[in-house]
Amino acid sequence: MKILLLEDDPIIAEQIKNYFELFEHHVDLYSDGLELVESANPASYDIMLLDINTPGLNGIEVLRNFRELSIDTPAIFITAMSDLEYLKEAYKSGCNDYVRKPFDIEELEIRIEHLVRGHEEQRIRIGERYEFDMKNEILYESGRELPLSPKERRLLYLLLKHRGHTVSKESIKSYLWDDQEVCDNTLRTTVKKLRNKLGENFIENLRGTGYRIDD
Repeated sequence: MKILLLEDDPIIAEQIKNYFELFEHHVDLYSDGLELVESANPASYDIMLLDINTPGLNGIEVLRNFRELSIDTPAIFITAMSDLEYLKEAYKSGCNDYVRKPFDIEELEIRIEHLVRGHEEQRIRIGERYEFDMKNEILYESGRELPLSPKERRLLYLLLKHRGHTVSKESIKSYLWDDQEVCDNTLRTTVKKLRNKLGENFIENLRGTGYRIDD
């Protein structure tokens, strides 16, 4: 699971990052909301954890910006604020849940797992012959499991998660290869291998922009 974290309290940020990385999740940490908006690819994450009171842009402004771009990645606000007006603004901006500081890290984990599972359909049909199990990342052809490499599984998962929308090349590379430098040829090769295994060209190439699978 990939987690996008906006938190300017270094103690809380390290607590969250260390806990989830202990279980082999990937956490990208930002302390400034404006820097996050300018440099992160939110569509490449499974969940966003956003503090409300942050420099640059606050968490509400960050999420509002992403929702205006039709990015539907689930978001949880982490806040010390108890004012009802802030809570109303948080939900208006498009958040899915919130936790108040101080919080139990295991409670946060439960809320994340609930949102991520709920955001995904268990199986998504692709054409007449294929189904993809989003939870276990398994592709089936006419009921028979079709082997995929780890990169092919993650690519198909990401495109189906955002089906009907174009996923940029930068978002795909960030999701598949984390912070490694990867050229466009490597991405094209991965897409080609997945297309060959599917047998039908469900993956549309938006030249110079990215890839998508239509609804």
